[in-house]
Amino acid sequence: MSRILDYLMEPETVIVFDIDGVLAPYEFGELCHSACPDEDWKSYVLTKHPYAHIRPVPQLQRFIEKKGTGKVFACSVAEDYEEEGKREFVVDGYGIAPKQVLFVRSKKEKVPALKELALSLGLPEKRIALVDDAVKTLDVVMEETGCTTVHVSSFFFC
Repeated sequence: MSRILDYLMEPETVIVFDIDGVLAPYEFGELCHSACPDEDWKSYVLTKHPYAHIRPVPQLQRFIEKKGTGKVFACSVAEDYEEEGKREFVVDGYGIAPKQVLFVRSKKEKVPALKELALSLGLPEKRIALVDDAVKTLDVVMEETGCTTVHVSSFFFC
Protein backbone atom coordinates (compact mmCIF):
# COMPACT_ATOMS: atom_id res chain seq x y z
CA MET A 1 0.00 0.00 0.00
CA SER A 2 1.20 3.54 -0.66
CA ARG A 3 2.15 6.00 2.07
CA ILE A 4 -1.02 8.06 1.52
CA LEU A 5 -3.24 4.97 1.68
CA ASP A 6 -1.48 3.91 4.89
CA TYR A 7 -2.26 7.37 6.31
CA LEU A 8 -5.90 7.04 5.29
CA MET A 9 -6.13 3.72 7.13
CA GLU A 10 -4.94 5.23 10.41
CA PRO A 11 -7.86 5.15 12.89
CA GLU A 12 -7.80 8.90 13.52
CA THR A 13 -8.11 9.80 9.82
CA VAL A 14 -11.56 10.50 8.41
CA ILE A 15 -11.98 10.09 4.66
CA VAL A 16 -14.37 12.15 2.55
CA PHE A 17 -14.96 10.68 -0.91
CA ASP A 18 -16.34 12.66 -3.83
CA ILE A 19 -19.14 10.77 -5.59
CA ASP A 20 -19.11 11.46 -9.36
CA GLY A 21 -15.90 10.11 -10.86
CA VAL A 22 -14.77 8.57 -7.57
CA LEU A 23 -17.36 6.39 -5.81
CA ALA A 24 -19.54 6.42 -8.94
CA PRO A 25 -17.83 5.77 -12.26
CA TYR A 26 -18.73 8.61 -14.59
CA GLU A 27 -20.43 6.43 -17.18
CA PHE A 28 -23.82 7.92 -17.92
CA GLY A 29 -23.83 7.69 -21.73
CA GLU A 30 -23.73 4.83 -24.19
CA LEU A 31 -20.01 4.14 -24.64
CA CYS A 32 -19.21 7.66 -23.45
CA HIS A 33 -19.07 9.55 -20.19
CA SER A 34 -22.11 11.78 -20.75
CA ALA A 35 -25.74 10.98 -21.47
CA CYS A 36 -26.89 14.44 -22.45
CA PRO A 37 -25.99 18.12 -22.67
CA ASP A 38 -25.84 20.00 -19.35
CA GLU A 39 -29.12 21.77 -20.03
CA ASP A 40 -30.94 18.39 -20.22
CA TRP A 41 -29.31 16.87 -17.11
CA LYS A 42 -32.18 17.61 -14.70
CA SER A 43 -34.73 15.94 -16.96
CA TYR A 44 -32.38 12.99 -17.45
CA VAL A 45 -31.88 12.50 -13.69
CA LEU A 46 -35.59 12.77 -12.96
CA THR A 47 -36.64 10.29 -15.66
CA LYS A 48 -33.71 7.86 -15.96
CA HIS A 49 -32.51 7.70 -12.33
CA PRO A 50 -28.88 7.18 -13.46
CA TYR A 51 -27.45 6.34 -10.04
CA ALA A 52 -29.74 3.30 -9.83
CA HIS A 53 -27.78 1.78 -12.74
CA ILE A 54 -24.22 2.52 -11.67
CA ARG A 55 -22.15 -0.12 -9.90
CA PRO A 56 -19.80 0.76 -7.05
CA VAL A 57 -16.04 0.41 -7.53
CA PRO A 58 -14.89 -2.92 -6.01
CA GLN A 59 -11.44 -1.60 -4.94
CA LEU A 60 -13.09 1.28 -3.08
CA GLN A 61 -15.70 -1.03 -1.54
CA ARG A 62 -12.92 -3.23 -0.13
CA PHE A 63 -10.94 -0.23 1.10
CA ILE A 64 -13.98 1.31 2.83
CA GLU A 65 -14.95 -2.02 4.37
CA LYS A 66 -11.43 -2.42 5.75
CA LYS A 67 -11.36 1.20 7.00
CA GLY A 68 -14.80 0.96 8.58
CA THR A 69 -17.72 3.11 7.48
CA GLY A 70 -17.78 5.07 10.73
CA LYS A 71 -14.78 7.09 9.53
CA VAL A 72 -15.95 7.49 5.93
CA PHE A 73 -18.08 10.27 4.45
CA ALA A 74 -19.11 11.25 0.94
CA CYS A 75 -19.41 14.84 -0.25
CA SER A 76 -20.72 15.77 -3.66
CA VAL A 77 -21.85 18.77 -5.61
CA ALA A 78 -25.55 18.25 -6.23
CA GLU A 79 -28.80 20.03 -6.79
CA ASP A 80 -31.84 19.04 -4.71
CA TYR A 81 -33.17 16.72 -7.41
CA GLU A 82 -29.89 14.75 -7.50
CA GLU A 83 -29.44 14.18 -3.78
CA GLU A 84 -31.78 11.21 -3.25
CA GLY A 85 -30.30 9.10 -6.05
CA LYS A 86 -26.72 9.87 -5.08
CA ARG A 87 -27.39 9.19 -1.40
CA GLU A 88 -29.08 5.85 -2.13
CA PHE A 89 -26.19 4.84 -4.37
CA VAL A 90 -23.60 5.57 -1.66
CA VAL A 91 -25.59 3.94 1.13
CA ASP A 92 -26.44 0.81 -0.87
CA GLY A 93 -23.10 0.45 -2.66
CA TYR A 94 -20.70 1.32 0.13
CA GLY A 95 -22.61 1.00 3.41
CA ILE A 96 -21.95 4.61 4.36
CA ALA A 97 -24.63 5.99 6.70
CA PRO A 98 -27.10 8.43 5.10
CA LYS A 99 -26.13 11.16 7.59
CA GLN A 100 -22.53 10.83 6.36
CA VAL A 101 -23.45 11.71 2.77
CA LEU A 102 -23.03 15.47 2.43
CA PHE A 103 -24.04 17.76 -0.40
CA VAL A 104 -22.83 21.18 -1.48
CA ARG A 105 -23.98 23.35 -4.38
CA SER A 106 -20.53 24.07 -5.83
CA LYS A 107 -17.01 22.64 -5.72
CA LYS A 108 -15.84 25.73 -3.85
CA GLU A 109 -18.32 24.94 -1.04
CA LYS A 110 -16.36 21.78 -0.24
CA VAL A 111 -13.85 23.97 1.62
CA PRO A 112 -16.25 25.18 4.35
CA ALA A 113 -17.91 21.74 4.44
CA LEU A 114 -14.57 20.07 5.20
CA LYS A 115 -13.67 22.69 7.79
CA GLU A 116 -17.06 22.26 9.46
CA LEU A 117 -16.67 18.47 9.47
CA ALA A 118 -13.27 18.73 11.17
CA LEU A 119 -14.72 21.10 13.77
CA SER A 120 -17.79 18.95 14.42
CA LEU A 121 -15.64 15.83 14.88
CA GLY A 122 -13.07 17.64 17.01
CA LEU A 123 -10.24 16.75 14.63
CA PRO A 124 -7.38 18.77 13.21
CA GLU A 125 -8.00 19.49 9.53
CA LYS A 126 -5.04 17.33 8.48
CA ARG A 127 -7.06 14.31 9.73
CA ILE A 128 -9.82 15.05 7.22
CA ALA A 129 -8.80 13.61 3.84
CA LEU A 130 -10.65 14.52 0.66
CA VAL A 131 -10.50 11.97 -2.16
CA ASP A 132 -11.51 13.59 -5.45
CA ASP A 133 -10.95 13.20 -9.18
CA ALA A 134 -10.81 16.94 -9.92
CA VAL A 135 -7.31 18.30 -9.47
CA LYS A 136 -8.59 21.89 -9.34
CA THR A 137 -10.87 20.97 -6.42
CA LEU A 138 -7.98 19.26 -4.63
CA ASP A 139 -5.78 22.31 -5.27
CA VAL A 140 -8.34 24.69 -3.73
CA VAL A 141 -8.81 22.44 -0.70
CA MET A 142 -5.04 22.16 -0.29
CA GLU A 143 -4.59 25.94 -0.53
CA GLU A 144 -7.51 26.95 1.71
CA THR A 145 -7.51 24.27 4.41
CA GLY A 146 -5.14 22.06 6.32
CA CYS A 147 -6.95 18.97 5.01
CA THR A 148 -5.20 16.07 3.37
CA THR A 149 -5.87 15.79 -0.37
CA VAL A 150 -5.82 12.55 -2.34
CA HIS A 151 -6.41 12.00 -6.03
CA VAL A 152 -8.53 8.92 -6.72
CA SER A 153 -5.71 7.48 -8.87
CA SER A 154 -3.89 6.65 -5.61
CA PHE A 155 -6.37 3.77 -5.24
CA PHE A 156 -5.48 2.19 -8.58
CA PHE A 157 -2.82 0.04 -6.94
CA CYS A 158 -4.64 -1.13 -3.82
